[in-house]
Amino acid sequence: MVKGVNLFSGIGRKLLCWFLLLSILPIIMVAILTYRYARETIKSELLNEEAFLAEGIKNHILTILNAGEYSSQFFASDEFIRKHLEILNHAPDNKHVVKRFNDYMVYKTSLNKDFHETFVLNWAGIIVASSNKNSIGKIESGTDYFTYGKKGPYVKDVYTDENTGEYSIAFAAPILKKRNRKFLGVLVIRFNANKLNEITTGKRLDRKEDTGMFLRRGKTSEAYLVNKNHLLITNSRFKENAILSQPVTTVPVTAAHNFGKEIVGVYRNYMGKQVLGAARYLKKMQWVLLVETDESEAYFPISRFKYRAITVVGICIIGVVFISLFISRGIINPIILLVKGMKRIAEGDLNFRVETQVKDELGELTDSFNHMADDIQDAREKLLKLKADLEERKEYLENILKYANELIFTLNIQGNFTFINPKIKEWGYDEEELIGQPLISILFDKRQENVDQLIYHGFRKIFEVEILDKQKNIRNVLLSTSIVKNNEGQLISILGVANDVTELRRLEQKLVQSDRLASIGQLVAGIAHEINNPIGVIYLYSTESLKLFERVTNAFQHVSTLPISEDTRRLNGLVAYLDKKTSGTLEKDTLKKELMYIIDDLNKNCNELTETYNAISKTRSFLYEYLEGSVKESIRCKDLISGLLDFSRQKKPEMRLSNVNTLIDNVLNIVEKQYRKEKIEVIRILDPHIPDIMMDARQMEQVIINITNNAVFAMRESGGNIEHAGVHRKGMLTVGSCFHPEKESVEIFIKDTGVGINKHELKKIFDPFFTTRKDGKGTGLGLSISYGIVKMHDGSIEVDSEFGKGTMFKIFLPLKSKKEHDIRVVKL
Repeated sequence: MVKGVNLFSGIGRKLLCWFLLLSILPIIMVAILTYRYARETIKSELLNEEAFLAEGIKNHILTILNAGEYSSQFFASDEFIRKHLEILNHAPDNKHVVKRFNDYMVYKTSLNKDFHETFVLNWAGIIVASSNKNSIGKIESGTDYFTYGKKGPYVKDVYTDENTGEYSIAFAAPILKKRNRKFLGVLVIRFNANKLNEITTGKRLDRKEDTGMFLRRGKTSEAYLVNKNHLLITNSRFKENAILSQPVTTVPVTAAHNFGKEIVGVYRNYMGKQVLGAARYLKKMQWVLLVETDESEAYFPISRFKYRAITVVGICIIGVVFISLFISRGIINPIILLVKGMKRIAEGDLNFRVETQVKDELGELTDSFNHMADDIQDAREKLLKLKADLEERKEYLENILKYANELIFTLNIQGNFTFINPKIKEWGYDEEELIGQPLISILFDKRQENVDQLIYHGFRKIFEVEILDKQKNIRNVLLSTSIVKNNEGQLISILGVANDVTELRRLEQKLVQSDRLASIGQLVAGIAHEINNPIGVIYLYSTESLKLFERVTNAFQHVSTLPISEDTRRLNGLVAYLDKKTSGTLEKDTLKKELMYIIDDLNKNCNELTETYNAISKTRSFLYEYLEGSVKESIRCKDLISGLLDFSRQKKPEMRLSNVNTLIDNVLNIVEKQYRKEKIEVIRILDPHIPDIMMDARQMEQVIINITNNAVFAMRESGGNIEHAGVHRKGMLTVGSCFHPEKESVEIFIKDTGVGINKHELKKIFDPFFTTRKDGKGTGLGLSISYGIVKMHDGSIEVDSEFGKGTMFKIFLPLKSKKEHDIRVVKL
């Protein structure tokens, strides 16, 4: 019998939580709703109050601005000011008028205690009268209140006066002649900008106590003005020297300046604090008035209610806890006894039984528990025996996986490794390093669709993929996968087996290259002969070009020896002589005879020049023809060598869209002339409607070369057996293409008229190292490698041969290989 129970066990906690939830939840909900209602009410009332206050301050400021603007206009229309300004415009040095004018400005300034200074600028922008004597004579033609004041009433925004350092507002108005309204000057009243602080702070400048406590009640409430440049133009309650230095780019200021919108609500002020505020826009000056109170201070009254509500809820929770403890004690005691009994059973004490006197459902549950303990004790003995058998079997299976020559692994349905055997260490990885990693992480081509196709569509098939080892080296791996299902047929795992065939692929590539080089050896003689012909032509053209060049050079040398300059000199001498002698002293016959000699020489020289020009022109055309022929033959040699080198290079397989007809033309362009030298006639039958297909063009070129070389060898043997005269060819090689839309495939056929293949040997022609050549010239790898290449393209080869009549090879390539459907990471 278990003694003692814990009322704070799982069931006890649940009962306690339900009691608390059902009793305290309504109280909490009421408290929260009441708190939110009170908070919103205070917020609404405070916002209305601040909006009302902001409207009053706005009207007060507008009154001051209107009064200042009216005063400037009223002073500007004063007859005394107009008359004296007109006198000074004509006689600026009249000291008597200046003195009376200044005294009158002092008088005008004294009419309002907030006027700092009143002064008058003449038509040129020079201060001619002022209540401040230090300002007289200053040139202020460039100031804005003079520039705009000439056109009409103008109010200058808050600025710092250069002379006094005072914050001021300038009201300007033009002074016009009464009769013809001619411009005389500008009257300016410099108003005390600190008056704005009195309005926004509610505090007189000449007093220390607050006269308007409502404006700055508590510790955070304040009202301030922001000008069009986003700068404070009134004092800040929290920052010293903020006028014209503290930027304010808050939401209400931006909205007012950009859209003329006045905001009332909750936002962050210029210090980044959350406030309740109201904004008013003074469009005339582009000022924004803001009245704000910190959110924390605004909601302070409701905080006391919150604390009281929390206290009441806490008291209720304590009462419910005591009540629930009392009620749950009688419910959970029997349950706790069963729980403790189950723990004892779970700890291995199978002899433990629970005793109880309760006859209700809990008593029946206790009896069932005791029967269950008896069954568990019997089952434990069977499980221990089964465990020993399983551990022995597990050790056996682990040894199989550990020493297996293939890499064995499992993946979950997401494609991540769940198990991998120690074979992975040969690739530089540790088993723990890859557990939980996706299969795509070690694939060379990391495309998810490839992995999905490999896992979900590649069951019971073998694929060749490229894997990256720990050193980032590419390994060719044969990979096969199969699914693992549970009893319900649901996929639970993927089993994979991988075999490293990197060395095998390298050996195959070497064999392919060896066969390719063997094919090149057969082509070298024909290519050398083909190259010899254009080289002979190039040599002939080059020799003739040198001879022509020598003839042109001799012609130019002959031209340089003609005495044209001598004849010209003689002619010039006669002309000079004629200038010196009179017509009576020079005989006509002598002059005529001399001129005829010169004319004959010039005609002779001209004829020689004409002959030289004709010879050079003719030679030039021959020279161009010879040089052009040399270039064409050089290009021909280059194409022959390039084709041979391209065929001999060893490259990695590259599956690309290619055209079979183009492939056949490329191959025959290399070998056709050599075959014709051996009296083999080459015929092309190409289907013009052949579509492009995915293939490795270089590998397929090798297939065609291998088969055509075998065909030529067979026809050479057949032609050698025919000895009658009049035979002009040893055989006929037919290479062509055909499209089979119903099979979705392209056919390449190669037909010869050689000796053919007997039925016995026809079954072995694709076997490695099998050859029918008895002279030791064949390796027996050509058709074997060709067969492998076609199979890797998901194609097929068919052979039809009759001994003594010839052979036809048919290569069928699919329009879209299966590997494109199943997996793209496969590399041939």
